[in-house]
Amino acid sequence: MKIVYVRSYFSSFLTLYDYLEDAFRRAGHEFYPFDYRSFLIPARIRQHSGFLNNIAISKLNREFVRLVDNVKPDLLFLMHGFTIQPSIIVELKKKHHLITVNWLCDYPKDYELACKYASNFDYFFVSGTDAMKRLRLAGHKNVHPLLFACEPLYHKPVELTHEDKRRYSSDICFIGSMYPGRLRMLEKVSDFDIAIWGPGWDKIPIGSALTALIRGGSLDVGEWVKVYSATKIVLNNISSFASYVDNMMNTRLFEILACQAFQLVDTRDDVLMHFTSGSELVCYSSIEELRHLFNYYLSHRDEAKEIAMNGYNKAIKFHTYDHRVKEIMDVIKG
Repeated sequence: MKIVYVRSYFSSFLTLYDYLEDAFRRAGHEFYPFDYRSFLIPARIRQHSGFLNNIAISKLNREFVRLVDNVKPDLLFLMHGFTIQPSIIVELKKKHHLITVNWLCDYPKDYELACKYASNFDYFFVSGTDAMKRLRLAGHKNVHPLLFACEPLYHKPVELTHEDKRRYSSDICFIGSMYPGRLRMLEKVSDFDIAIWGPGWDKIPIGSALTALIRGGSLDVGEWVKVYSATKIVLNNISSFASYVDNMMNTRLFEILACQAFQLVDTRDDVLMHFTSGSELVCYSSIEELRHLFNYYLSHRDEAKEIAMNGYNKAIKFHTYDHRVKEIMDVIKG
């Protein structure tokens, strides 16, 4: 199948957008990525001028139409891609008789936009039950679940050198962006040996108990798999910008499992739908419980390793991006 692929997020690090693209190629599909960055005036300039922003978006949409007209794909696959005008999606679908698909990964942040946009696609995938329920209640019958996943080529346990162990080892690690909720949570467990990595932690308040625990900023995949291999417990705190409880899992949950690391994650309904707490990972619901679990699993290493291996086996068997590509195609084929 010939696929034109639109991704709306770019990073100097590998992300799920790259993993999904590779999985489609492994499945034998012809892939034609559309790169937003080639056609947009930098955001730091556009944000100060509605005129320039409109020019940039119009140019982007023209180039997108040109690519689709040249390739004549069987499938349009957008990751968000909300800068592509809905009328153009509909027009191209009619013109080329193609299938249109979108995967909303940034819920609930983009929910309102997605609610206006979803009906323009044949299939609209979401990564959590909350998004699926809300969009279906809003009248969108084309919404389907699609979980995040891991990429075993990159997400895997690794052998550590002496220098790696010196740099990355800790009892507990946390990798992720600094958000106020995470700051408050980690400060309440700062008496443990915790290594913190991620963007934004260099901006925490002066005098915070976490200052001495911060090891560094953003890490690429080649580094954070070493962190997971060097630690005894990986703490996963699934952030949410919603004013209500959002039960969606994050990408890191699957990536941690694929590294054979023991994971403590905050309790979410979606986590418990797909994994067994105490067998494949362990969920916590309060700071008091988290502190207890830290102490318990730091002193019961064999039990933690068994849970980590069970989680690894589950992730590799059911939750890779190759599995997700198959799930997408199964939905399309009906």
